[in-house]
Amino acid sequence: MTSKIIKRLRKNFGYHLILDLYNCDPKTVGSLDICYNYLDTMPNIMKVHKQSTPFVVVTDGEKYPDKAGLSGWIPIVESGVSIHTLTPTNFISVDVYSCEKFDIKKVIEFTKKIFKPKKIEKKFFLRGKDYYN
Repeated sequence: MTSKIIKRLRKNFGYHLILDLYNCDPKTVGSLDICYNYLDTMPNIMKVHKQSTPFVVVTDGEKYPDKAGLSGWIPIVESGVSIHTLTPTNFISVDVYSCEKFDIKKVIEFTKKIFKPKKIEKKFFLRGKDYYN
């Protein structure tokens, strides 16, 4: 076995970053354009490969007033990125999952720049730790 293959065998399968954004800029939380562009740009930030354009939908604020906002996802060859916004509270949750390493700091900086949260909670997980064993 080459050293590249051995190194690959010791590695976990994926990388999962979860971001909870509090008190975001209200102009961003309900904007289809901003959320679409965020998802569309994220694969470039992560240096991964898009499988399609983003898919973003609006939650009916009259039917579900406490859940009003947007939900979106972009599939990437390496997995996907999703976003959920709540306009009543200016809250956003983001999930970034990839089987390829990505620069966590760049993803967080880009996310802060776009949504301007007052507070951000971050969780990072290694997924599939025994996948290659």
